[in-house]
Amino acid sequence: MNEPWKFIKEVYSFKDLPIDEIPEFIFWGRSNVGKSSLINSITKKKIAKTSRTPGRTRSLVLFQYKKDLRIIDLPGYGYSKISKKKIAEIDTLLDKYLKERKNLKKIFILLDSRHLLKPIDQLILDHLNKVTNKHIFLIFTKKDKIKNQTEIKKTNIEIEKIKKKTNKKIFNTSIKESNGIILLKKFLFNSLEK
Repeated sequence: MNEPWKFIKEVYSFKDLPIDEIPEFIFWGRSNVGKSSLINSITKKKIAKTSRTPGRTRSLVLFQYKKDLRIIDLPGYGYSKISKKKIAEIDTLLDKYLKERKNLKKIFILLDSRHLLKPIDQLILDHLNKVTNKHIFLIFTKKDKIKNQTEIKKTNIEIEKIKKKTNKKIFNTSIKESNGIILLKKFLFNSLEK
């Protein structure tokens, strides 16, 4: 039986966000980092649209579990093929959301395991540290894409360095391996009790 997750709506303006007290958790990362696939793995539904074209999300996309929690899928940063006007609109909405949204509980930044922490990711982390006091966590995606044992070891060492450097809790995920997804899901639901 499918879990009671559902797509709520796409939000283009701050005033269109739901008026309630349901806790919200942001999922954010570079375009093509695997946000939609991760959300689909967490919800066990094809609830988020996956696309071969990076940067398709141009709004805040809301997914909800019962009346317990909400995942907010933010537009990937480094989005391509969008006009400067549209980018400015998205940036304004994100900034207002980060600074003023009371429902926001935690922020998850997604990083592709093959590319680790890129300068743009660091910029986003620095920006978040300035504009919000919410807890920020790192999720490394696409772990299954690294096949070579030497590369896997090297990646794990680099991830440990990033963990120390950023002082953030880290989750390792792969849509082909359920352990990381289960741990992340547990963490989301346990966060509701705090």
